[in-house]
Amino acid sequence: METGLVESLSSYLIRISYEHNIQVGHLVNKLVVPEMHKDYLARSSIYGGNSFYEGAKTINGYTNNSIELVCVLERLTTRRDLLNLTLLKLKDLVPLRNLLKETFSWCPECIKKWNVEHKIIYYPLIWYLKPIKICIEHKCYLIEKCTSCTKKIDILRRKMIPGHCPNCFNLLIQDQLRKEINQQEWQWHSFVYRNIESLIGLKPSEIFTQENISNQLNDINNNLFSDNINSFAKFLSIPKSTLRAWAKSENIPTLDGLLIICYKLETTIFDFLTKSWENIDLNHQIEKKNINKDKAIRRKLDLTSIESRLKEALIYEPPISMASTARIIEHDKRILYSNFPDYCKQISKRYKEYINQKSKQRIEELKKEIEKAFYYLVNEGIYPSSEKIQNKSNKKGLLKERILQEYWKDLLAQENFYRRKGRSSNDE
Repeated sequence: METGLVESLSSYLIRISYEHNIQVGHLVNKLVVPEMHKDYLARSSIYGGNSFYEGAKTINGYTNNSIELVCVLERLTTRRDLLNLTLLKLKDLVPLRNLLKETFSWCPECIKKWNVEHKIIYYPLIWYLKPIKICIEHKCYLIEKCTSCTKKIDILRRKMIPGHCPNCFNLLIQDQLRKEINQQEWQWHSFVYRNIESLIGLKPSEIFTQENISNQLNDINNNLFSDNINSFAKFLSIPKSTLRAWAKSENIPTLDGLLIICYKLETTIFDFLTKSWENIDLNHQIEKKNINKDKAIRRKLDLTSIESRLKEALIYEPPISMASTARIIEHDKRILYSNFPDYCKQISKRYKEYINQKSKQRIEELKKEIEKAFYYLVNEGIYPSSEKIQNKSNKKGLLKERILQEYWKDLLAQENFYRRKGRSSNDE
C-alpha cells in the first residue's frame, strides 16, 4: 500500500460496495453510519439527508471524518492498513488549504486500459489532490467532466460503480481527441506528479513536519543566500513576507508552495527535506535564470504562435487569469494586451466570471453549513448563536462576512428567535 498509486479511501468504499453487490448508499446507511455513533448522521440517514456525502470531500485527507471512517471500515473488514488510503502521513507537513479537489477527476486511459484488460478498476489517491492535473503513464490531462453527459462527478454518491459515471452510468473513457500537453507544461506537471507520488509512498519512518520545512529554508537562506531573505525570495519569485513567515513557522506553505520552492531549487521534495545545503552551489541556476530572462527580452515575437496560445487559453477549464496566461506563453502581459487586446479582454472577462461564480458557490455552500448547524442546534433545544454555529460547523469566523451574518439573522427571524429591531424573549 505504500506506493504512489495507492487506492483512495473513497474509492475503497465504492469498490467494496460493488464487490458485495450493494449500493454505496445502502452500505453507508446500514453498516457505516450506525458504527459512527453520530446522531446527525443517523437522522440524515433516516430522512435522506446528504450530511455524510457533503463531508466526503475530505475523507481522503486527514480530518476527523476520514480517521473515523477508517476505524469503522477496519472493524467491518478486519483490515488494519486502511489509514494508508488517506493523507494522514502528510498531516504535519502540508495544510488542507488547496490540497484536495472539490470534485472527482480521472484518467480516461487508465479506466479504459483496466476495463479492456479485465483488471480491478479503482481511483488512486493521487487523483484527488488539487495540484495533480495529468496521468504520467498516459501523458494526458485528467478530465473533470463525463464526456457522455458533460456533468462533473462528486467525490462520493449513493450510487457509484467503479469506472462509471454516477449520473449517466456510462464508462468514464474519452472517445474524442484529447488535449496535448506542451513541453513546458509537461515539465512542470510531471515534476509535480513525481513529487506527490513520492510523498504518498512515504514509509512510516519517513514522516516529516512543518519544522522540517522551516529548518531547511533557514539552512538554504544561510548557506546559499548569505542570510539575505530578500535575495532568496527574489530567487523563488515569491513575496519576502511570505517566505519569512514560512521560515519562522508562522505560516505553513501549501503543497503548491512547497512544489514551487523545490522546482526553483531543482530538487525533489524528499531531498529538500532531508539533505544538507551546506556545500551546494546555486550559481548555475541563477545564471540560467538570468540567461532565460535575457532571451525572453531579446527574442522576436511570434505573433501567429502567440495568437494560437491565446485561443487555447480561452477554452481552458477551469478558466485561467491573464497573469497565468502570460506566464504560460512566456510573454509580458502588457505585450499581449498591446498586440491582442480582444483575446486578452475575453480571457480576463471569462476568468472574472468564473471567480464570481466560484464566489457565489462558496457563499451558497457556507449558507448550507450555517443552516445545517442552525437546525441541529434548534432540534437539540440550544439557542443557535453565532458562536454555537461556528463551533458546530468547526469553522472559526464563519459568520464574519456580512452576507452570511444577514442569512443567520434571517434564520433567527424565521424561527422567531430574532426580530430586526431586537431579540425576542426567546433569546434570553
